[in-house]
Amino acid sequence: MDFEHLLGLHTGTRRDPLPIVSIDPLVARALGADVRQVLLSAATIRKQLVHHRELPISVYRALPPCLLRGAYRQDGPRSAVVLFTEPVEPGRHFRAYVKATQAGHELYLTSFLTMRDRDMRRELRKPYPLIRAAL
Repeated sequence: MDFEHLLGLHTGTRRDPLPIVSIDPLVARALGADVRQVLLSAATIRKQLVHHRELPISVYRALPPCLLRGAYRQDGPRSAVVLFTEPVEPGRHFRAYVKATQAGHELYLTSFLTMRDRDMRRELRKPYPLIRAAL
């Protein structure tokens, strides 16, 4: 992930989607996508700035490992919740949402945030089918 590109989305000087990482083909297929590259749009960053103002831009460095090693749980026909605990910092939990476009030609990150232990436990109790366990 290009952090300068992310900073440009964050400041509004860039509008083109940021490629984050290529996800497991099994996960992409489960979401109905024919691509593996997850993108982050300027619109999502604007939404994040409004709804998760407390989230520093530096935390986005955890996004690639989250999408590569996190547990994918299907919460809709074309979307998944990704839950990830940073192994270097136990107790540092992340939740991301990934969604495929209707045609399946693009995958987008639609939300990213940090969670407390109790929030992670609550997420794990939700009855979403597991697409892939955490690696």
